[in-house]
Amino acid sequence: MKRVLLVPVFVLLAVLPMPAQDSLAVVRAVEAANRAALEAYAADVTVVATKRVPRKDFQLWYGHLPDRTWSPDGNWNDPAESRVRFFSRRNAAGDLDIMRSEAVDSVIWSAPVPFCADAVSPGDEIFPMLSPDGKRLYFSSDGLFGMGGHDLYVAYWNPATRTWGNVQNMGVPYSSPADDLLFCDTEDGRFSVFASNRDCGRDSVVIYVLRQENPVSVPVEKGRAAAAAQLRVTAPDESYPFVRRNPGKEPDLVFEVPEPEIDDSFRVEGTGAFAENNQLPSGLVYQVQLFVGNTKPTIRQLKGVRPVYAHKQRSGKVLYAAGVFRTYAEAETALAAVRKAGHKGAIIIAFEDGKSLSVSQARKKESSVKVITEEIRIVK
Repeated sequence: MKRVLLVPVFVLLAVLPMPAQDSLAVVRAVEAANRAALEAYAADVTVVATKRVPRKDFQLWYGHLPDRTWSPDGNWNDPAESRVRFFSRRNAAGDLDIMRSEAVDSVIWSAPVPFCADAVSPGDEIFPMLSPDGKRLYFSSDGLFGMGGHDLYVAYWNPATRTWGNVQNMGVPYSSPADDLLFCDTEDGRFSVFASNRDCGRDSVVIYVLRQENPVSVPVEKGRAAAAAQLRVTAPDESYPFVRRNPGKEPDLVFEVPEPEIDDSFRVEGTGAFAENNQLPSGLVYQVQLFVGNTKPTIRQLKGVRPVYAHKQRSGKVLYAAGVFRTYAEAETALAAVRKAGHKGAIIIAFEDGKSLSVSQARKKESSVKVITEEIRIVK
């Protein structure tokens, strides 16, 4: 379905602590502003059938989808055994994000990653459904720019960059201040289907079956969008199969374990740590030398400094130095922090392409590079 891009209204808020009541009032104000922006447009759709069903398992009433393809946790288990899966999974904060995973072989799936950065919010993103042509991914969210509750969104596949993006709120009449869930198109191209509790209690939803017409959102007069969101049957069609399907088994997926991220940023806090990769990068770098010795220091002796690199000397001793800095000024700042932590004898040292050189030589090289860079910038 084609959609026009609805430009969101951004409400800037002062970052100040506020009482719970004030915070709730701000949320309501933002929702009202979003709703006003979205209700300025509406698409004219044709409703052919509706059915009220219990919310707890409403997805089972999508009769055009094959039997036993919904897992008990509400995730779609693709019966076509697609090599790409989309599903909701809780993040570290406890919110649901839509993840993407690809088949590595007949058993292993790649480590799940968010399918699209623009579709990640402080709320929940649920019910991802791929369009039959694979070019659009529909989902619901209560954390993105919307009207309140769960709204309906669509993301588009970019074949040139092979990424998902251009996330849009589907707008009126698909989204409303209520919960709007699980939009999908039928394979035969006849109908679009979604569920909402806008016209019923919270324990139920109404499934709306629309004629698939590629409606375009157009500006509407104030108050007309609310009428458009009523979604009354205007062209009855009893051919859509409202049949309750059976839930399927939870898919038994084995995911790859992602490589742990290496945090090599310099800091002096908490527990010290040695560098995961002891190899210095190429080019000119400065470090802060902590000490030289015959035995490896304990973590406690690092006094919160990380990451600490070990450089073996010709004498057989090992020099321990912290951080990787491209300028002497950065190294000076780090030196002050290291000395404050208790390494009173710390000094700045320098390397070029992994080989030691004096700090004075390094500063001359750094100065020369800076002059050349500035001259190039001026010429450009």
